[in-house]
Amino acid sequence: MLIGISGGIGSGKSVVSRVLRLKGYPVYDCDSEARRIMAENCEIKRRICDEISREVTDGIRTPDRKRLAEIVFNDENARLRLNDIVHEAVRNDLLGKVESYPIVWVEAAILAESGIAGMCDRIWRVETPMDDRIENIIRRDDCSRQQAEARIRAQQKEDRLISQYEEKMDILRNDMSDSILRQVSDLISSPELKKKSYLQKDS
Repeated sequence: MLIGISGGIGSGKSVVSRVLRLKGYPVYDCDSEARRIMAENCEIKRRICDEISREVTDGIRTPDRKRLAEIVFNDENARLRLNDIVHEAVRNDLLGKVESYPIVWVEAAILAESGIAGMCDRIWRVETPMDDRIENIIRRDDCSRQQAEARIRAQQKEDRLISQYEEKMDILRNDMSDSILRQVSDLISSPELKKKSYLQKDS
């Protein structure tokens, strides 16, 4: 069983993932795994150099993630090229992990655009007020408000695409109106997931 964790940049997906890990469940973080793949995969480094920018990598060294983000969040064509380069490798890597556990959660900012949403049995969507998202991005990435807003705008396509999966979506509200811990615990206690509750940390 695969459960997606979605939500716009700065929404707090990592908080949900952290709660799950503390409870002993496996979470596949697409962002960190993509960084690992870009650092290890020579073909991907070469393509980033050739198709996006030599400022990011010479095809041998690990891509400069901060410079890469600056380019793709301000250039839609560059963002789409990067997605083409990385998404298939991430999906294949994820499939290998899913086979090892009865339940795997997968955290991704662009769950639908990456093609992973269609693979999921359920999707947990984290929703957060816009001002809170902007402040989260500024604090996390040490960027300006203008840069944070540009990154949010760059994901507008994802917001449209993810809406087609509403029938298998659960909403977690990260707005101080309710505890994320309680909301996650309630979802884990659902009958569908309780069937898989034998999963342990050492599975």
